[in-house]
Amino acid sequence: MAPWGRGSLECLALLLIAAITGSNCSPVNPTSKGSGRARHHIREHHVPRIIHQSWKDNNVPEGFKPWQESWKRNHPGWEYRLWTDEDNYNLIKDHYAWFLDTYESLSKPVMKADSARYLYMYHIGGVYADLDFESLRNLEDVLAGQQVVLAEMTDEDWDQAIPNAWLASEKGHPFWLFCIQQIIKAAGSCAATNTDRWDWLEATTGPVMLFHAVQAYKAVYPKAPGLNILKPGLIYPIDWRRTVWGPNDGPGDEFSVCNPPHPYFNEEGCKARFPQAYAITYWTHTW
Repeated sequence: MAPWGRGSLECLALLLIAAITGSNCSPVNPTSKGSGRARHHIREHHVPRIIHQSWKDNNVPEGFKPWQESWKRNHPGWEYRLWTDEDNYNLIKDHYAWFLDTYESLSKPVMKADSARYLYMYHIGGVYADLDFESLRNLEDVLAGQQVVLAEMTDEDWDQAIPNAWLASEKGHPFWLFCIQQIIKAAGSCAATNTDRWDWLEATTGPVMLFHAVQAYKAVYPKAPGLNILKPGLIYPIDWRRTVWGPNDGPGDEFSVCNPPHPYFNEEGCKARFPQAYAITYWTHTW
């Protein structure tokens, strides 16, 4: 059998999206004809009780371990899974071989990690959180009845307003294959691009890609996109720009209190600033 070409991969992704959207993702119309049970049934959406995190191997740095444990502590009875680079590769090789060539062509480890997390959401569902994310309280009430849940970091009209550091989804939602399709298309342009630029990385697999995928998906499926975007402050109370650029370098401002490398970093003081937050990421920028 001839190997899949890039065009064939895109067609496959589109066919999968169309098939799943038609069969799995649209609620049953309660007024449609059929049995009494069918007429009154609307499919309940359920984000599985699974926490996903990832690292290059099983040796998670000590500084991340308290934050890692916070997800287990606040979600008793949930499954917890730490994915390694090897696990990510095997997930794609064993279940999404049509994406493997693109995955292997991605120039940076963080791009592979980005791609894999979208497939955690599609293949298994649950909640994904970066390792520099701390859980502050249980997520059940924001996930109940939802299909896909993302979160804004800012209400500005900005292409990094929806980070990909935290994701939540039911299993099998077609939005994630839509994201993979965008990655396949963007990765195909890498020959004419400086692939070391951070903005190219983010536009190919990261938050810029995610932001534009949300807009495009809503345009394609305007009636029932199944996407719930949480407002700023609930999941991302800290805008990463404040910990990178200031505004001030002193003992009492967000730049210092919420920035782990800073000598005035105060984890408890930082969390106290955001009583409504469900989680907080300290934007360690390890990639």
